Parts: sequence; C-alpha cells; structure tokens
Amino acid sequence: MTTIGETIKAIRKQKRLTQKEVYMGIVSRNFASRLENGHNSIESEKLFAILKRLEVSPNEFQFIHYNNSEYWFNNILNQIDNDASMKKTATLMKKHVDFKKNLSLDSQILAAIAYIKIYIIGNNPLRMSIDPAYPLKKHLNQTKDWSVFELRAFVDGIFIFRKDPSELLECMAKVHEVYKKYKGFTEYSYIIEQSVASIVLNYVQIELTNFNYNSSNLQKITDNSCYSTLTDFTAKLTMNFARLIIFLYLGSDQKSDEANCYEFIRMLQKLQHDDYTVFKEIYNYHLPLSQRYRKAQL
Repeated sequence: MTTIGETIKAIRKQKRLTQKEVYMGIVSRNFASRLENGHNSIESEKLFAILKRLEVSPNEFQFIHYNNSEYWFNNILNQIDNDASMKKTATLMKKHVDFKKNLSLDSQILAAIAYIKIYIIGNNPLRMSIDPAYPLKKHLNQTKDWSVFELRAFVDGIFIFRKDPSELLECMAKVHEVYKKYKGFTEYSYIIEQSVASIVLNYVQIELTNFNYNSSNLQKITDNSCYSTLTDFTAKLTMNFARLIIFLYLGSDQKSDEANCYEFIRMLQKLQHDDYTVFKEIYNYHLPLSQRYRKAQL
C-alpha cells in the first residue's frame, strides 16, 4: 500500500511544488526526503501543516491516499452506482434502510445517495422529493473543499438543489474547483471528466425546467474553457448533448436543432452506447417542452 509520504510526493509533483515550498519550517529536508520515500511516519499536526501548504483538505487527502477504490466512502458509492446501473432496486432499498438505521453522518449521506438512485430508476429526478436526501444536501452545502466523492455524489444529487438557485450556483463553483484540482491525476481523470459532464447536463436540464432561458449563462457553463480539455469520449459526448438540449429551446433554427438532437440519439443507438437509453429519455422529455416554449415565443 502507498505510504502517506508517497501520496504527499505525488500531490506535490502534480502541483509542481518544490520540497522547500512544501516542507520549509515544518520538517527538515532530510526528513522530507525520507518521508516521501516511505521511510518515516509523521505527527498529525505536521501532516495538517503540510496539507495546508499543498492546499488539500484532510478529506481530499484521504480520498487520494486510499486510491479511490480503497476509500470506504467511495467503495460503497461504487456499489450503489453498480446496483443502480443494473436497476437492482431491492438491493438499493436494503442499503438505504440499513444505512438509515446508523445515525452517523457518513451512513446518513450514503442512505440519501441510495434513495436518489432508487428514485431515478424509472422516475424523473426533476420531481424527486428532497426530504429523504437532505443529509446529502447538508453535507454538500457545508463541505467547503470537495473531494472526488462529493463530485460523484453531486451527479444525481444536483437535483435536490433544483429549487435553490443560489446554493446550486455555489455547488457548481465547487465542481469547477474540484475539476481544476484533480484533472492532473490520471487515475481519476475519467471519473472526474464523466462526473463533470453529467453534472453540466443535469444543470442545464434544471435551469431549462426552471424556465431560466438565459442562453449566454447556459453556454458559459457548457463552453467553459476549462472543460475544453476533456479527453474522455463519454464525457465529450455528454457535454455535446448538453449543448444540443440548449439548442432545442434556444437555437436559431427549430427544425435543424431538433434534427441534430435526433441524429445524435440515433448515433448513440448505432454505437450501442451505454448512455443511449438515458439520453433518449432526456430527449423525449425535453422535446415537447422546447416546442411549447418556442411556440409561446411566436
């Protein structure tokens, strides 16, 4: 298993910081070298001081150190995601009930995530009740520095913010910060890119169904220069689909915009892409709403 010092070294190099910049005044140069090579342990007070220099919260450090799959929180989240993708509603309900019985904040958050996954199987998340998901909403609001866990939880959890525009924008700012922090970590790149793209698509849906038809604001999100570096194929598809949904409502040529969106769905079908069914449902939901909106503008 990777040592704490080796994880610190990986973060330091990713941020292009020298040992002097990170360790000066906290530990000696010799101690720092031995720490990064896995030969020294370190007191918690000094570790927190180093993390502050690295601008990484203890929560973020824990996620990185336990390398995604070994982090307890994220391991359970993986199980919930897998259950949802296979539509194992009964399994998800059992997880929801079991975690709900444990009054710890961690368990309450996981119970909320399981509930969200249960609801969106065969239901429109834009109509989801917020109350059972409140622990997650509170956690996302109160956590200043998100890790990849919060980012992934927000993919579907974004819908519990649909009636709180100011809180929603604050969370979107956190999404942007997480992306900037972690995009250099190759082991997380596909998770981060796919999560961010899905969040942008869901944000667009929320704004449009809230009758926020501000084209420039929506395009600022989808065309953010920071996201132009996306390399994951699924993430790029999702971001492009978000743009097509905006054009359904706000494009200059209704017939052309509808045709482009329809052809995109057909392309996914031909590719037998995993997201074909989900994107088709989103398209079918927004098509009549966009037609109604355009008709009202005539």
